[in-house]
Amino acid sequence: MYTNIRKFKKGGNYPEQQNGLPQAFFHNPKYKKLSPDAWYLYMIFTMRMIDSQTNGWVDADGNMYIIYSNQELKDDMYCNSYTVKRLKKELVNHDLLLEEDAPAGHDDRLYPLRINENEKW
Repeated sequence: MYTNIRKFKKGGNYPEQQNGLPQAFFHNPKYKKLSPDAWYLYMIFTMRMIDSQTNGWVDADGNMYIIYSNQELKDDMYCNSYTVKRLKKELVNHDLLLEEDAPAGHDDRLYPLRINENEKW
């Protein structure tokens, strides 16, 4: 887990995200066990982040992140809390999401991580 953290940088060009669903999900064995629901969640995260490059959140190192509450995810994905937590954990375990704890009363920072097209497990 997190052997090669590849965060999205503000102003970067990300052709692997061009159509929302990275081709690596179909041909890279690293993602063979990733569920289609996790693909969908990853797509939601990255599209939200890339669409908001101009007015989104950026940390001190220039890395883009998103704020997306579990309640908002439940509503957008039409699922329950357990499913949201399971899918986020699936993305974390496949090095596709980094969650940074926020102070009490605030939602965590979510860093969708870039896919390395050539990386294998």
